[in-house]
Amino acid sequence: MPVTNGFLQQAGSLSLFAKCVAAVVGIIIIYAIFSVLERTLPRQFGRADARYRARKFVAFFGYVCVVLFLAILFEDRLGRLSFAIGVVGAGVAVALQDVVASIAGAFSIGFSKLYTVGDRIQIGDNTRGDVIDIGLLRTTLMETGNWVSKDLYNGRVVRVPNSAVLKGNVFNYSQGFKFLWDEIKLVFTTTSDCHYAREMLLRVARESIGEYLIEAQISWKVVSDNFRILKPPLEPFVTLSVNNGALEFGLSYVVDYTKRTAKQDELFSKIVEEVSKSNGRLQWSSSSISATVNVLPTPASHVPGAPASQQIAVPNVASTQAATTLATNAPLAQQPPAPPSSSATSRPANSD
Repeated sequence: MPVTNGFLQQAGSLSLFAKCVAAVVGIIIIYAIFSVLERTLPRQFGRADARYRARKFVAFFGYVCVVLFLAILFEDRLGRLSFAIGVVGAGVAVALQDVVASIAGAFSIGFSKLYTVGDRIQIGDNTRGDVIDIGLLRTTLMETGNWVSKDLYNGRVVRVPNSAVLKGNVFNYSQGFKFLWDEIKLVFTTTSDCHYAREMLLRVARESIGEYLIEAQISWKVVSDNFRILKPPLEPFVTLSVNNGALEFGLSYVVDYTKRTAKQDELFSKIVEEVSKSNGRLQWSSSSISATVNVLPTPASHVPGAPASQQIAVPNVASTQAATTLATNAPLAQQPPAPPSSSATSRPANSD
């Protein structure tokens, strides 16, 4: 206690210039000490999450030490500078409102538990990925999707201002129910056996998701205990609709949020194999149609008796639209020019 009082008396006896120099030197020393601790202390922990927490704790405690050092150093002047600090603080808050909003967002993330490190989230409409760091101003994500499919990493690291959580939607794939409902579409011809198709799709889906269906049921029970929500069907189910003259089946199922792409690949592979073994009971819907178009023959290449129309195949974008466009834009067939008649040719008059 006497040592502390002596240090406070010596700090109070310094001039303002000396205190500023002492503040700069003290901040540099504190920064150097905690930088070394931030690099060495996490190595004592084996787990990655423990190392991350140790590094964040060291950084936070370093900030606290800097604030306490400055408060002790300028203790005798804080009372006289309170009004000036208030005025300057108000100006800084207006000028740096985005920074202040990001700091407020950091507190909101921490206290309301919007997400933690390791969660897969989506902020806004387009930014999606796994949280790898939460700072005072920004959240860092390892991005997924964009030009690659669904839940695969694309290699980009995205830093999102924490203020974004106060201004937009935050979707968390990892909290509560850690599964998603996904759906794939399959199109067969109208001559396919729809009952056999439904039975085959349900059998394949049950074989694929049976490994974690029980885990999904337990996870949903945790969600239903915390929120007032009805229990949906977790078993896979099949829907049927008729679209453009074909049978369109929709297979819906629950899947781990990190395995959407892998599970779709597994399901499609098994379904293609089942269709090939169905002995014609299931047939994929065709993707092309035939249309008749009248083509105008050129005079040089026209041969009398040749057909004036040709059969061509066009992509099945929309059957009605294709037929209408072809009928509108195709030129009308023309009759070949008639050969000159004998009556049109006159012999020269006899000179006799």
